This record gives sequence, C-alpha cells and structure tokens, in this order.
Amino acid sequence: MLAASDKGNLGRASGFLLVRAGRRAVEGSSMSLSRRRLLQLSAVAAGTAVIGTGTVAEAAGKEPDWAALRRRLHGALLQRNDAGYEEIRPPFNLLYDDRYPPAIARCTDVDDVRKCLAFAAENKIKFAARSGGHSYVAYSTPGDGLVADLKLMNRVEVCRNGTAVVGAGTRLIDVYHALAAEGRALPGGTCGSVGIAGLTLGGGIGVLMRKYGLTCDHLAGAKVVTPRDLRVHSVDPGSNLGWALTGGGGGNFGITTEFTFRTVPAPPRVTVFVVNFPEGSGTDVYGAWQDWITAAPREFWSNISVLGGPNPAAGVPGCLLGGEQQARELIADLERRAGVKGTISGFQETDYLGAMDFWSGSLGRRRFMAASRVLAKKADPAQLSALVTGETKIALEVNPLDAAVSDPRPTDTAFAHRGVFGDVQVYLSADPGVDRETAKREVNDVQARLAKFATGGAYVNYINDDQKDWATAYYGVNLPTLRAVAAKYDPSGVLAFEQGLSPRPV
Repeated sequence: MLAASDKGNLGRASGFLLVRAGRRAVEGSSMSLSRRRLLQLSAVAAGTAVIGTGTVAEAAGKEPDWAALRRRLHGALLQRNDAGYEEIRPPFNLLYDDRYPPAIARCTDVDDVRKCLAFAAENKIKFAARSGGHSYVAYSTPGDGLVADLKLMNRVEVCRNGTAVVGAGTRLIDVYHALAAEGRALPGGTCGSVGIAGLTLGGGIGVLMRKYGLTCDHLAGAKVVTPRDLRVHSVDPGSNLGWALTGGGGGNFGITTEFTFRTVPAPPRVTVFVVNFPEGSGTDVYGAWQDWITAAPREFWSNISVLGGPNPAAGVPGCLLGGEQQARELIADLERRAGVKGTISGFQETDYLGAMDFWSGSLGRRRFMAASRVLAKKADPAQLSALVTGETKIALEVNPLDAAVSDPRPTDTAFAHRGVFGDVQVYLSADPGVDRETAKREVNDVQARLAKFATGGAYVNYINDDQKDWATAYYGVNLPTLRAVAAKYDPSGVLAFEQGLSPRPV
C-alpha cells in the first residue's frame, strides 16, 4: 500500500500529543515544566505515522526514459531542476532531508498510478507511493527511485449512509473538516498533515481510539492497484487483500488509491486538556497513570510522556467525549493517585472538530528519531522511568491499546497488537547539531533496554530502519499470512524495500 510519509498516527502518529496542541495547550501557562522543554522532548507528528513504499531491486544499468513516462501521465513528472520539485520533495523528518528522488510523479488519477507502477517494473527501479510524506525514516522518499505522489488524489465524499470515500492523498485535517461538516467522525491520528493512507494501513492510533478503535477498524473497502496485474481491485476486509490493509503496513501488497470508511456520529461535546507535572515526578505519575487510564470510561483517552532528564518529568494530555466537570474530576483523580499536583493548560470544552484542530498543532517539518515497543502489561514505573533518567533529549510516550482497540482478536485484522496494555514510543527531538547516526544510536539504546520488559512487538507506523526484528515486531502472529498476500499480489517484488513484505527481487 501506499507509503504515506506522514502519523498515523508521525504519524499518528502517531505522536506526542502534548505538542499536538502546540501553542493552544501550553502558551501562557504557569507550568513548572517550560514550554521550550516540552516542545523539545515531546514534539512529534503522530499518527503518524506511517511509512512508504520502495524497492531494494538493483536499478537498471541505463537511465530510465523519464521523458517517455512524462508523456504518458495526466499529472506532472518533476525532476530535480524542475520548478515545483523542491516544494514537494522533502520528507517530513529533517534528519532524512538528503533524499533527492530522480523523479516525482504528481498522480492525478488511478491511471497515473498504474503507469508509474508499470514504468518502475519495466525499468527495475526503486518505487515509492506517498500521500502525507510522514514516513519516520523517509521510505516514501527514496533517493534513487520514482515517487508516485498522491496528494492531488484528495477527495472526501460523505455518503447518506454515513460512509466516507476518501482519496489516498488526503491529509487528516481535511478528512476531519469534511466529516465534521456532515456531522460525522472517524478515529484517526493527531498531526493534521499526516496522510490518511499510511495512517490507516499501519493501524491508526489516536485520541478517539478507546471509544471507537483504530482507524483501520473502520475500513469498509478500498481500491488497490497491484503490481501483479496492474488492475484496480475493489476489496473489503473480508478478502485476503482487504484484510491485509487493516494494519499490514504501508508500502506492501499494492498502491491503495481510495478508502471507504464507516464513520460514527460526531460527538457534540469534547473536553481537551494537558496536565504538566514537575521534574522528579515521572515515576509516580506514570505508576498512577497506567492504573488510572485502565479504570477510566471508554469515552476518555489519555497518553503520557515521561520526559527524560536528571529527574524525569511527565506530561499527560486528555480527551473526553463529555463535559468540563467530568474532565476536572478525572484530572483530580490522577493527581490523588500520583500524590503530585499538576499544572493544567489548554483546558477547553469544544466539539469534535474543535478537538481535532486542538491536537493537530503545527504542520511544520520536524527533526527527530523514534522507535517503539509494545507493552504486554503494565510496566514497573521505576524501571520505565530509569530508561530516560539522564537522557535529556529523549522522551517516552505511552499510548494505551486497551478498551475498543483490544475488542478484536489479534487475527481479526492485520494489526496484531490486541489484548496488550499499550505501546511505548521512544522519541528523540534532535537539535541541528545532532547527526542521524548519533540520533539512531541513542534511540536504539533506549529501545533495546525497553525490549527487555516489553513483548518485543512494535508499531509499524513508528517505523525504525535499525529495527533488527522488524517483521515479527510489526506484524506478530499475522506475519506469515501477510507475506503470503504480498507474494500473491507482488510476486516480482516491485514494491520490495528494506522493511517491506514483498519478495526480494533476485
């Protein structure tokens, strides 16, 4: 599927919601944890997250005939010296800003996607499809391959029966606005510039998931162009290809050009907030938080960021499908459990769209490194806090995967992390002087220590190019079935890439 270089839930995505609220949540407060420190240690595009496609096939000996491809396409084909190339080239993560694809196709329709796939196969060149562009490690922006940029395929149509048809290049913020205008909602990630494709294909965690589940849990159908036959397949989760789209990762199986989602009525009242706790409170607040969130009603979501330093601090955002009084009672309960008073910022009662805008934060690019591990059960607070004690640039973001997320069985969808406590994202906000390899080394050292008391699983939308056990970590019990689906629809490995499921070309 598509490589949406955005979050899921960078995605998505995935990501640190303390800063999703950006200026709205923290500016002007009298918190003991400074806004600058919170931004440095917590900023990441969620949802993000999401990954891209590409291949590891050796490029052909001769230069591809880019002019021939340009003549075939309805959209533009941009090369390095063309006007507009630099505007759309950069990946979201500034640590991977050295990627300069030889050509980027601005696909306007399915026919352009088919022609790009065929061209990549004919010329044996690397290939990536991209919607939001938030791939954590820029797999959707290969420096030596063709990128099919789908941002122009961005329609959103809300049907009378409550389903929504969404083009693969649509940004989350545009999905939310279109749905809200029709009184509908979809659980998704929290960075507004994340693409819907990568978020969905990797799972899709977000602030509504304890009530409504993951984004992929709402997938009713999709249109996919597969390398095997270059046909457009209309699939639903009851088929093997459709099932693979429900968390099987971006960049695998084919290029998803359109999604159909089941939506829910937009909640009329949503209360949002961020609680910042002082330095030295990280252990106590995390210990209280993990019991507090599992006891909370499904209408409430929260994650926690344990912020590294000599004495780790903590930040706790919250999103309640309900009113102000209940939200304040929940905050007071957390403070009682932790024995620590926090500083509340960004507190407001709003509607569905107001909440989605609140968490979207800045749409600007970031310089970061991240990895993740899945927690089978609650972690020892001191052990978890010790991971970032002294790590002044690293934060741990823990997202719960309970409630509606764990209602399905691990094999009901391709997203296998069901029935577990949560996911921990190790996130490093990199200063301009920090190079990529240094950032990788620091993040992976923390992840390796985290893995000793986690399940070993990881969230694919927080993809890490140094993940040694990536296949089993991302896909768990579903890995053999997903590999079989990839082999069926991409037998020649047109979509193969470093952490892809397609067979590697010989």
